[in-house]
Amino acid sequence: MCKAIQLFRNIFFILVSLSSINSIALTLNGTTDIHDPSTIVKDGNTYWTFGTGGGASNFPINALYSTDLINWQRGPSPVPANTYPSWIGNKVPGFDGNFWAPDLIEMNGKFYLYYSAFSATSGMRSAIGVMVTNSLNNPNWQDLGMVVSTVDEGTLSGQPVNTIDAGLYRDAQNNVWMIYGSHYAGIFVRQINPNTGLLMNSTRYPVVGNNYAWSEFEAAQVKYINGYYYMFVNLGECCQGNNSDYYLVTGRSTSPTGPFLDKNGVSLWNYGGSTVLMSDGNYIGPGHFGYFYNNGQHLASIHYYDGTTSTGWPARLDLLQMTFSNGWPVFSRSFTVKSDNNARISGTYRITPAHSGKSLDVESCGVAAGTNLRQWSWLNNNCQKFIVSRVDDVWHRISPANATGLAFDVNSFSTADGANLMLWNYTATHNQLFRFQAAGSGRYRIVNRNSEKCLDVAGASSADGANLNQWQCVANSTNQMFTLQAQ
Repeated sequence: MCKAIQLFRNIFFILVSLSSINSIALTLNGTTDIHDPSTIVKDGNTYWTFGTGGGASNFPINALYSTDLINWQRGPSPVPANTYPSWIGNKVPGFDGNFWAPDLIEMNGKFYLYYSAFSATSGMRSAIGVMVTNSLNNPNWQDLGMVVSTVDEGTLSGQPVNTIDAGLYRDAQNNVWMIYGSHYAGIFVRQINPNTGLLMNSTRYPVVGNNYAWSEFEAAQVKYINGYYYMFVNLGECCQGNNSDYYLVTGRSTSPTGPFLDKNGVSLWNYGGSTVLMSDGNYIGPGHFGYFYNNGQHLASIHYYDGTTSTGWPARLDLLQMTFSNGWPVFSRSFTVKSDNNARISGTYRITPAHSGKSLDVESCGVAAGTNLRQWSWLNNNCQKFIVSRVDDVWHRISPANATGLAFDVNSFSTADGANLMLWNYTATHNQLFRFQAAGSGRYRIVNRNSEKCLDVAGASSADGANLNQWQCVANSTNQMFTLQAQ
């Protein structure tokens, strides 16, 4: 995009009152200096984010951790000082050992960190690699090699692609995707194999910035929320401290690979994008969006340049709460971080509604997709025993012991009150994933990922055969609370 057009857009959006940032801000404490923070991921009781390095001889990748999302400390770099994987030398000659803009995702119980290697001295050559560890708290990082590179991407399109700024995300079917790219040739999406951390295939989807045109879009991330895939991406100039004019735009799609359209229906591939976050007081040049689901809260992590300093440096970590107005995101710094009271559960359980003392039950011990779920007096059989297994952070699959290939399923992806719970072939879709929210006295609310509604015994009935459905979570409703007894 030419500088004149970009300048006009900046002036226009400065004149428009966005009214999206409240004046009373949540304050993060401790060591918060980080540039390009990754998606926040929780391991045990600790939250982690990684960012652009502080220098090859210092910490090649920045690492911060917290136990409450408010107070942060610096952790060990995943890459030892003055070292880097040997494969990078061939793909990125002139690389100085300082990694850019990593992103973090948990897959199959392991933590994968995608990082960028860039060298301006080698004709804008770059690459994205990935490393893996079994634990963030006690890491044993192993490099898995290259995911994409400028050289190899050029063979797909006949033009180099700036292979930096990886953003990892899942779709409603739990497939994993990577968005990447910056400044020239556009921003693209590729599918990731969750078993290897590398590319699933050679298919590439163009999504932002228009191939073969200089584009100032960068730092893209996608998140599936409430039936839409929301694209967040930066425009403007970063890395200028208090002179930065970075700002965040969005578009959305019903497909994980786009097209992503803004509020006016313009594709981000054709330079669309609705502005949702820009400089506000001392929070200058917000950028590099990351998403963290926190006990019902949609939280966004970004960096900003600190207007309370003479230069704006260092860039600092910030958290905002994201809500939605008419289906579009609105950001606020005026909120309280909720405590994470979600349990991580694994095992076989009897699941008992607190109001009735009965048991969840597979109707007529059915083993076919579409079999109904209900409550019934305890019979101590496999139709009343359920295998709970963690799939992704707080999210779990629930399967009956009598038909382990099936799983709890909200009918037809419904988000409506009263939607029926049944069994269906397990596909790892969001309507089949649930979190266990502690409700006190050893009880849990079981909340669906797709609808954010609670499992509910219809009408608070105590009768055998009462149906299991979903309903808006209501405080102190014991027909939405369950106890788990290991079997």
